[in-house]
Amino acid sequence: MDKSIIGIFFALGISFFILYSRKAKWMTPKKVWFFCLGFLIVGIFGLLLKNELRNERLMYFGFCVPLVYWIFDRLFKKLSEKIHNRDFILFLRNSSEIDYGFSAENPHVKTSDKLFSFGLLIIIIGTLFIGMKTL
Repeated sequence: MDKSIIGIFFALGISFFILYSRKAKWMTPKKVWFFCLGFLIVGIFGLLLKNELRNERLMYFGFCVPLVYWIFDRLFKKLSEKIHNRDFILFLRNSSEIDYGFSAENPHVKTSDKLFSFGLLIIIIGTLFIGMKTL
């Protein structure tokens, strides 16, 4: 089995899970920092020890992606708090913070909310592609 697929699914799965549940009461920033740092330690440990096979390196790089996402999420949250005095609204499909459908209107969603939401998507996927290209 190609181990790089495990890294890709892990990076996308964990990052999107954190993205969509970031405002849940049980998802505290302290827990997310703890898990992301734990994943980072596993990823760095694997990258340092398993440097002969590209597929394994990509798998271990996938463990580092959630921390990159989380750092940018916190940065965007701080920026939104400075701009709007609130956390940004996740403007993505299936988000519980917006209405979606044919006639959905979201007047509470600002342009910065949309930019932060799409920026996080680009960061998650872009970080993974950078890892795929460089490893």
